[in-house]
Amino acid sequence: MKKHFTKLSSILFLGLTLLTASTFTSCSNDDNAPYVIPTFNGTVESVTFDEVTIDPQLNIANAVYRWKDNASGTILSNEQVLKYTYNTPGTRDLVLIVEQGNSHRYYTYKVDVAKSYNYNYVTLDLSTFNLADGQATTGGKIWKDTYTEDAELKSDIFNFKHIAYTDYNTWMGFTVSNSTDNSNQYKGDGWLDNQWGTMPQGGSAGKGSPFLVSFADHKPHPTLLDPNKPFAIDRFSSVITIEDNNNSYRAISANFAISPWPYYGILEGDDYANKFKKGDYFAIHIYGVSKDKKLTTAKPVTHYFVDFREGINEINKNWNKVDLSSLGEVKYLVFFLETTDVGQWGANTALYFTMDNLTVDKIDK
Repeated sequence: MKKHFTKLSSILFLGLTLLTASTFTSCSNDDNAPYVIPTFNGTVESVTFDEVTIDPQLNIANAVYRWKDNASGTILSNEQVLKYTYNTPGTRDLVLIVEQGNSHRYYTYKVDVAKSYNYNYVTLDLSTFNLADGQATTGGKIWKDTYTEDAELKSDIFNFKHIAYTDYNTWMGFTVSNSTDNSNQYKGDGWLDNQWGTMPQGGSAGKGSPFLVSFADHKPHPTLLDPNKPFAIDRFSSVITIEDNNNSYRAISANFAISPWPYYGILEGDDYANKFKKGDYFAIHIYGVSKDKKLTTAKPVTHYFVDFREGINEINKNWNKVDLSSLGEVKYLVFFLETTDVGQWGANTALYFTMDNLTVDKIDK
């Protein structure tokens, strides 16, 4: 996100006055001497990741401009108006060098860069996840160790729980896929061989980009979700652990999309799932768990993939960003699915969801 800073504090020589504006502007003397004393033109306030703009409002014919960082000697720009983005906080001393023939003018600025709200964000990035040697499936590939026992699935600080029973060709928890298949495999080659898609046909980065697939648990009995008691995290499948023993993190957000298997079971029904009617819903519940393995809140964050409680409506097939900030400081994130289509042996709706762009915020010490 780029935007101009919105606050200026002016410290000026020669009686110059600056007004608060979206773009920093300044003027200077018109001295024709070959060298002049640098003119301090003010302090600019900005934040990390936002573009700062400084317009000196100089209209000097045939002039050459150089914006220089005094500490490093780096030339930031050769344009009259500086547009620059700082990725780290701190105070920078800049000088604008204006050359016109043998004449040199110097204008100095101070830029105070504060941390932006997202400075410490860590976001799951699966764009570099290696699926080159992955297992082929309809429309793409899945992680090569999806059916490998004791295989670890990690990306940056995130450890995704993965359970597999090779002899039974069974898995639970998380895997990674880039499949573009979002067809109804009940009418095709079957769901067991084609459980790897997402209705958007790729991750948040676009069609064919990697994303997470989770085969999860149905929401358990409320007695297992008491925030005042230890949470039995080891008994559940869809769990993400933040592996950084030196820092603590707050939950921020994640993107979720419905998987094809539950989507078509809900829309049309199949041998197990019943077509949804008014009053039905299919939801994901996200809980935060602390380092001492207790729920961080009594109430989870809930996102409805399908919500027919008030009547039949169109099912959202896109990625949806879900705010997780109410979960607070977390060491683990646990995901449960809930469907109203439940039979004698449990949920009839296939308990799959897809996910991308999980974001947490590192807490300053």
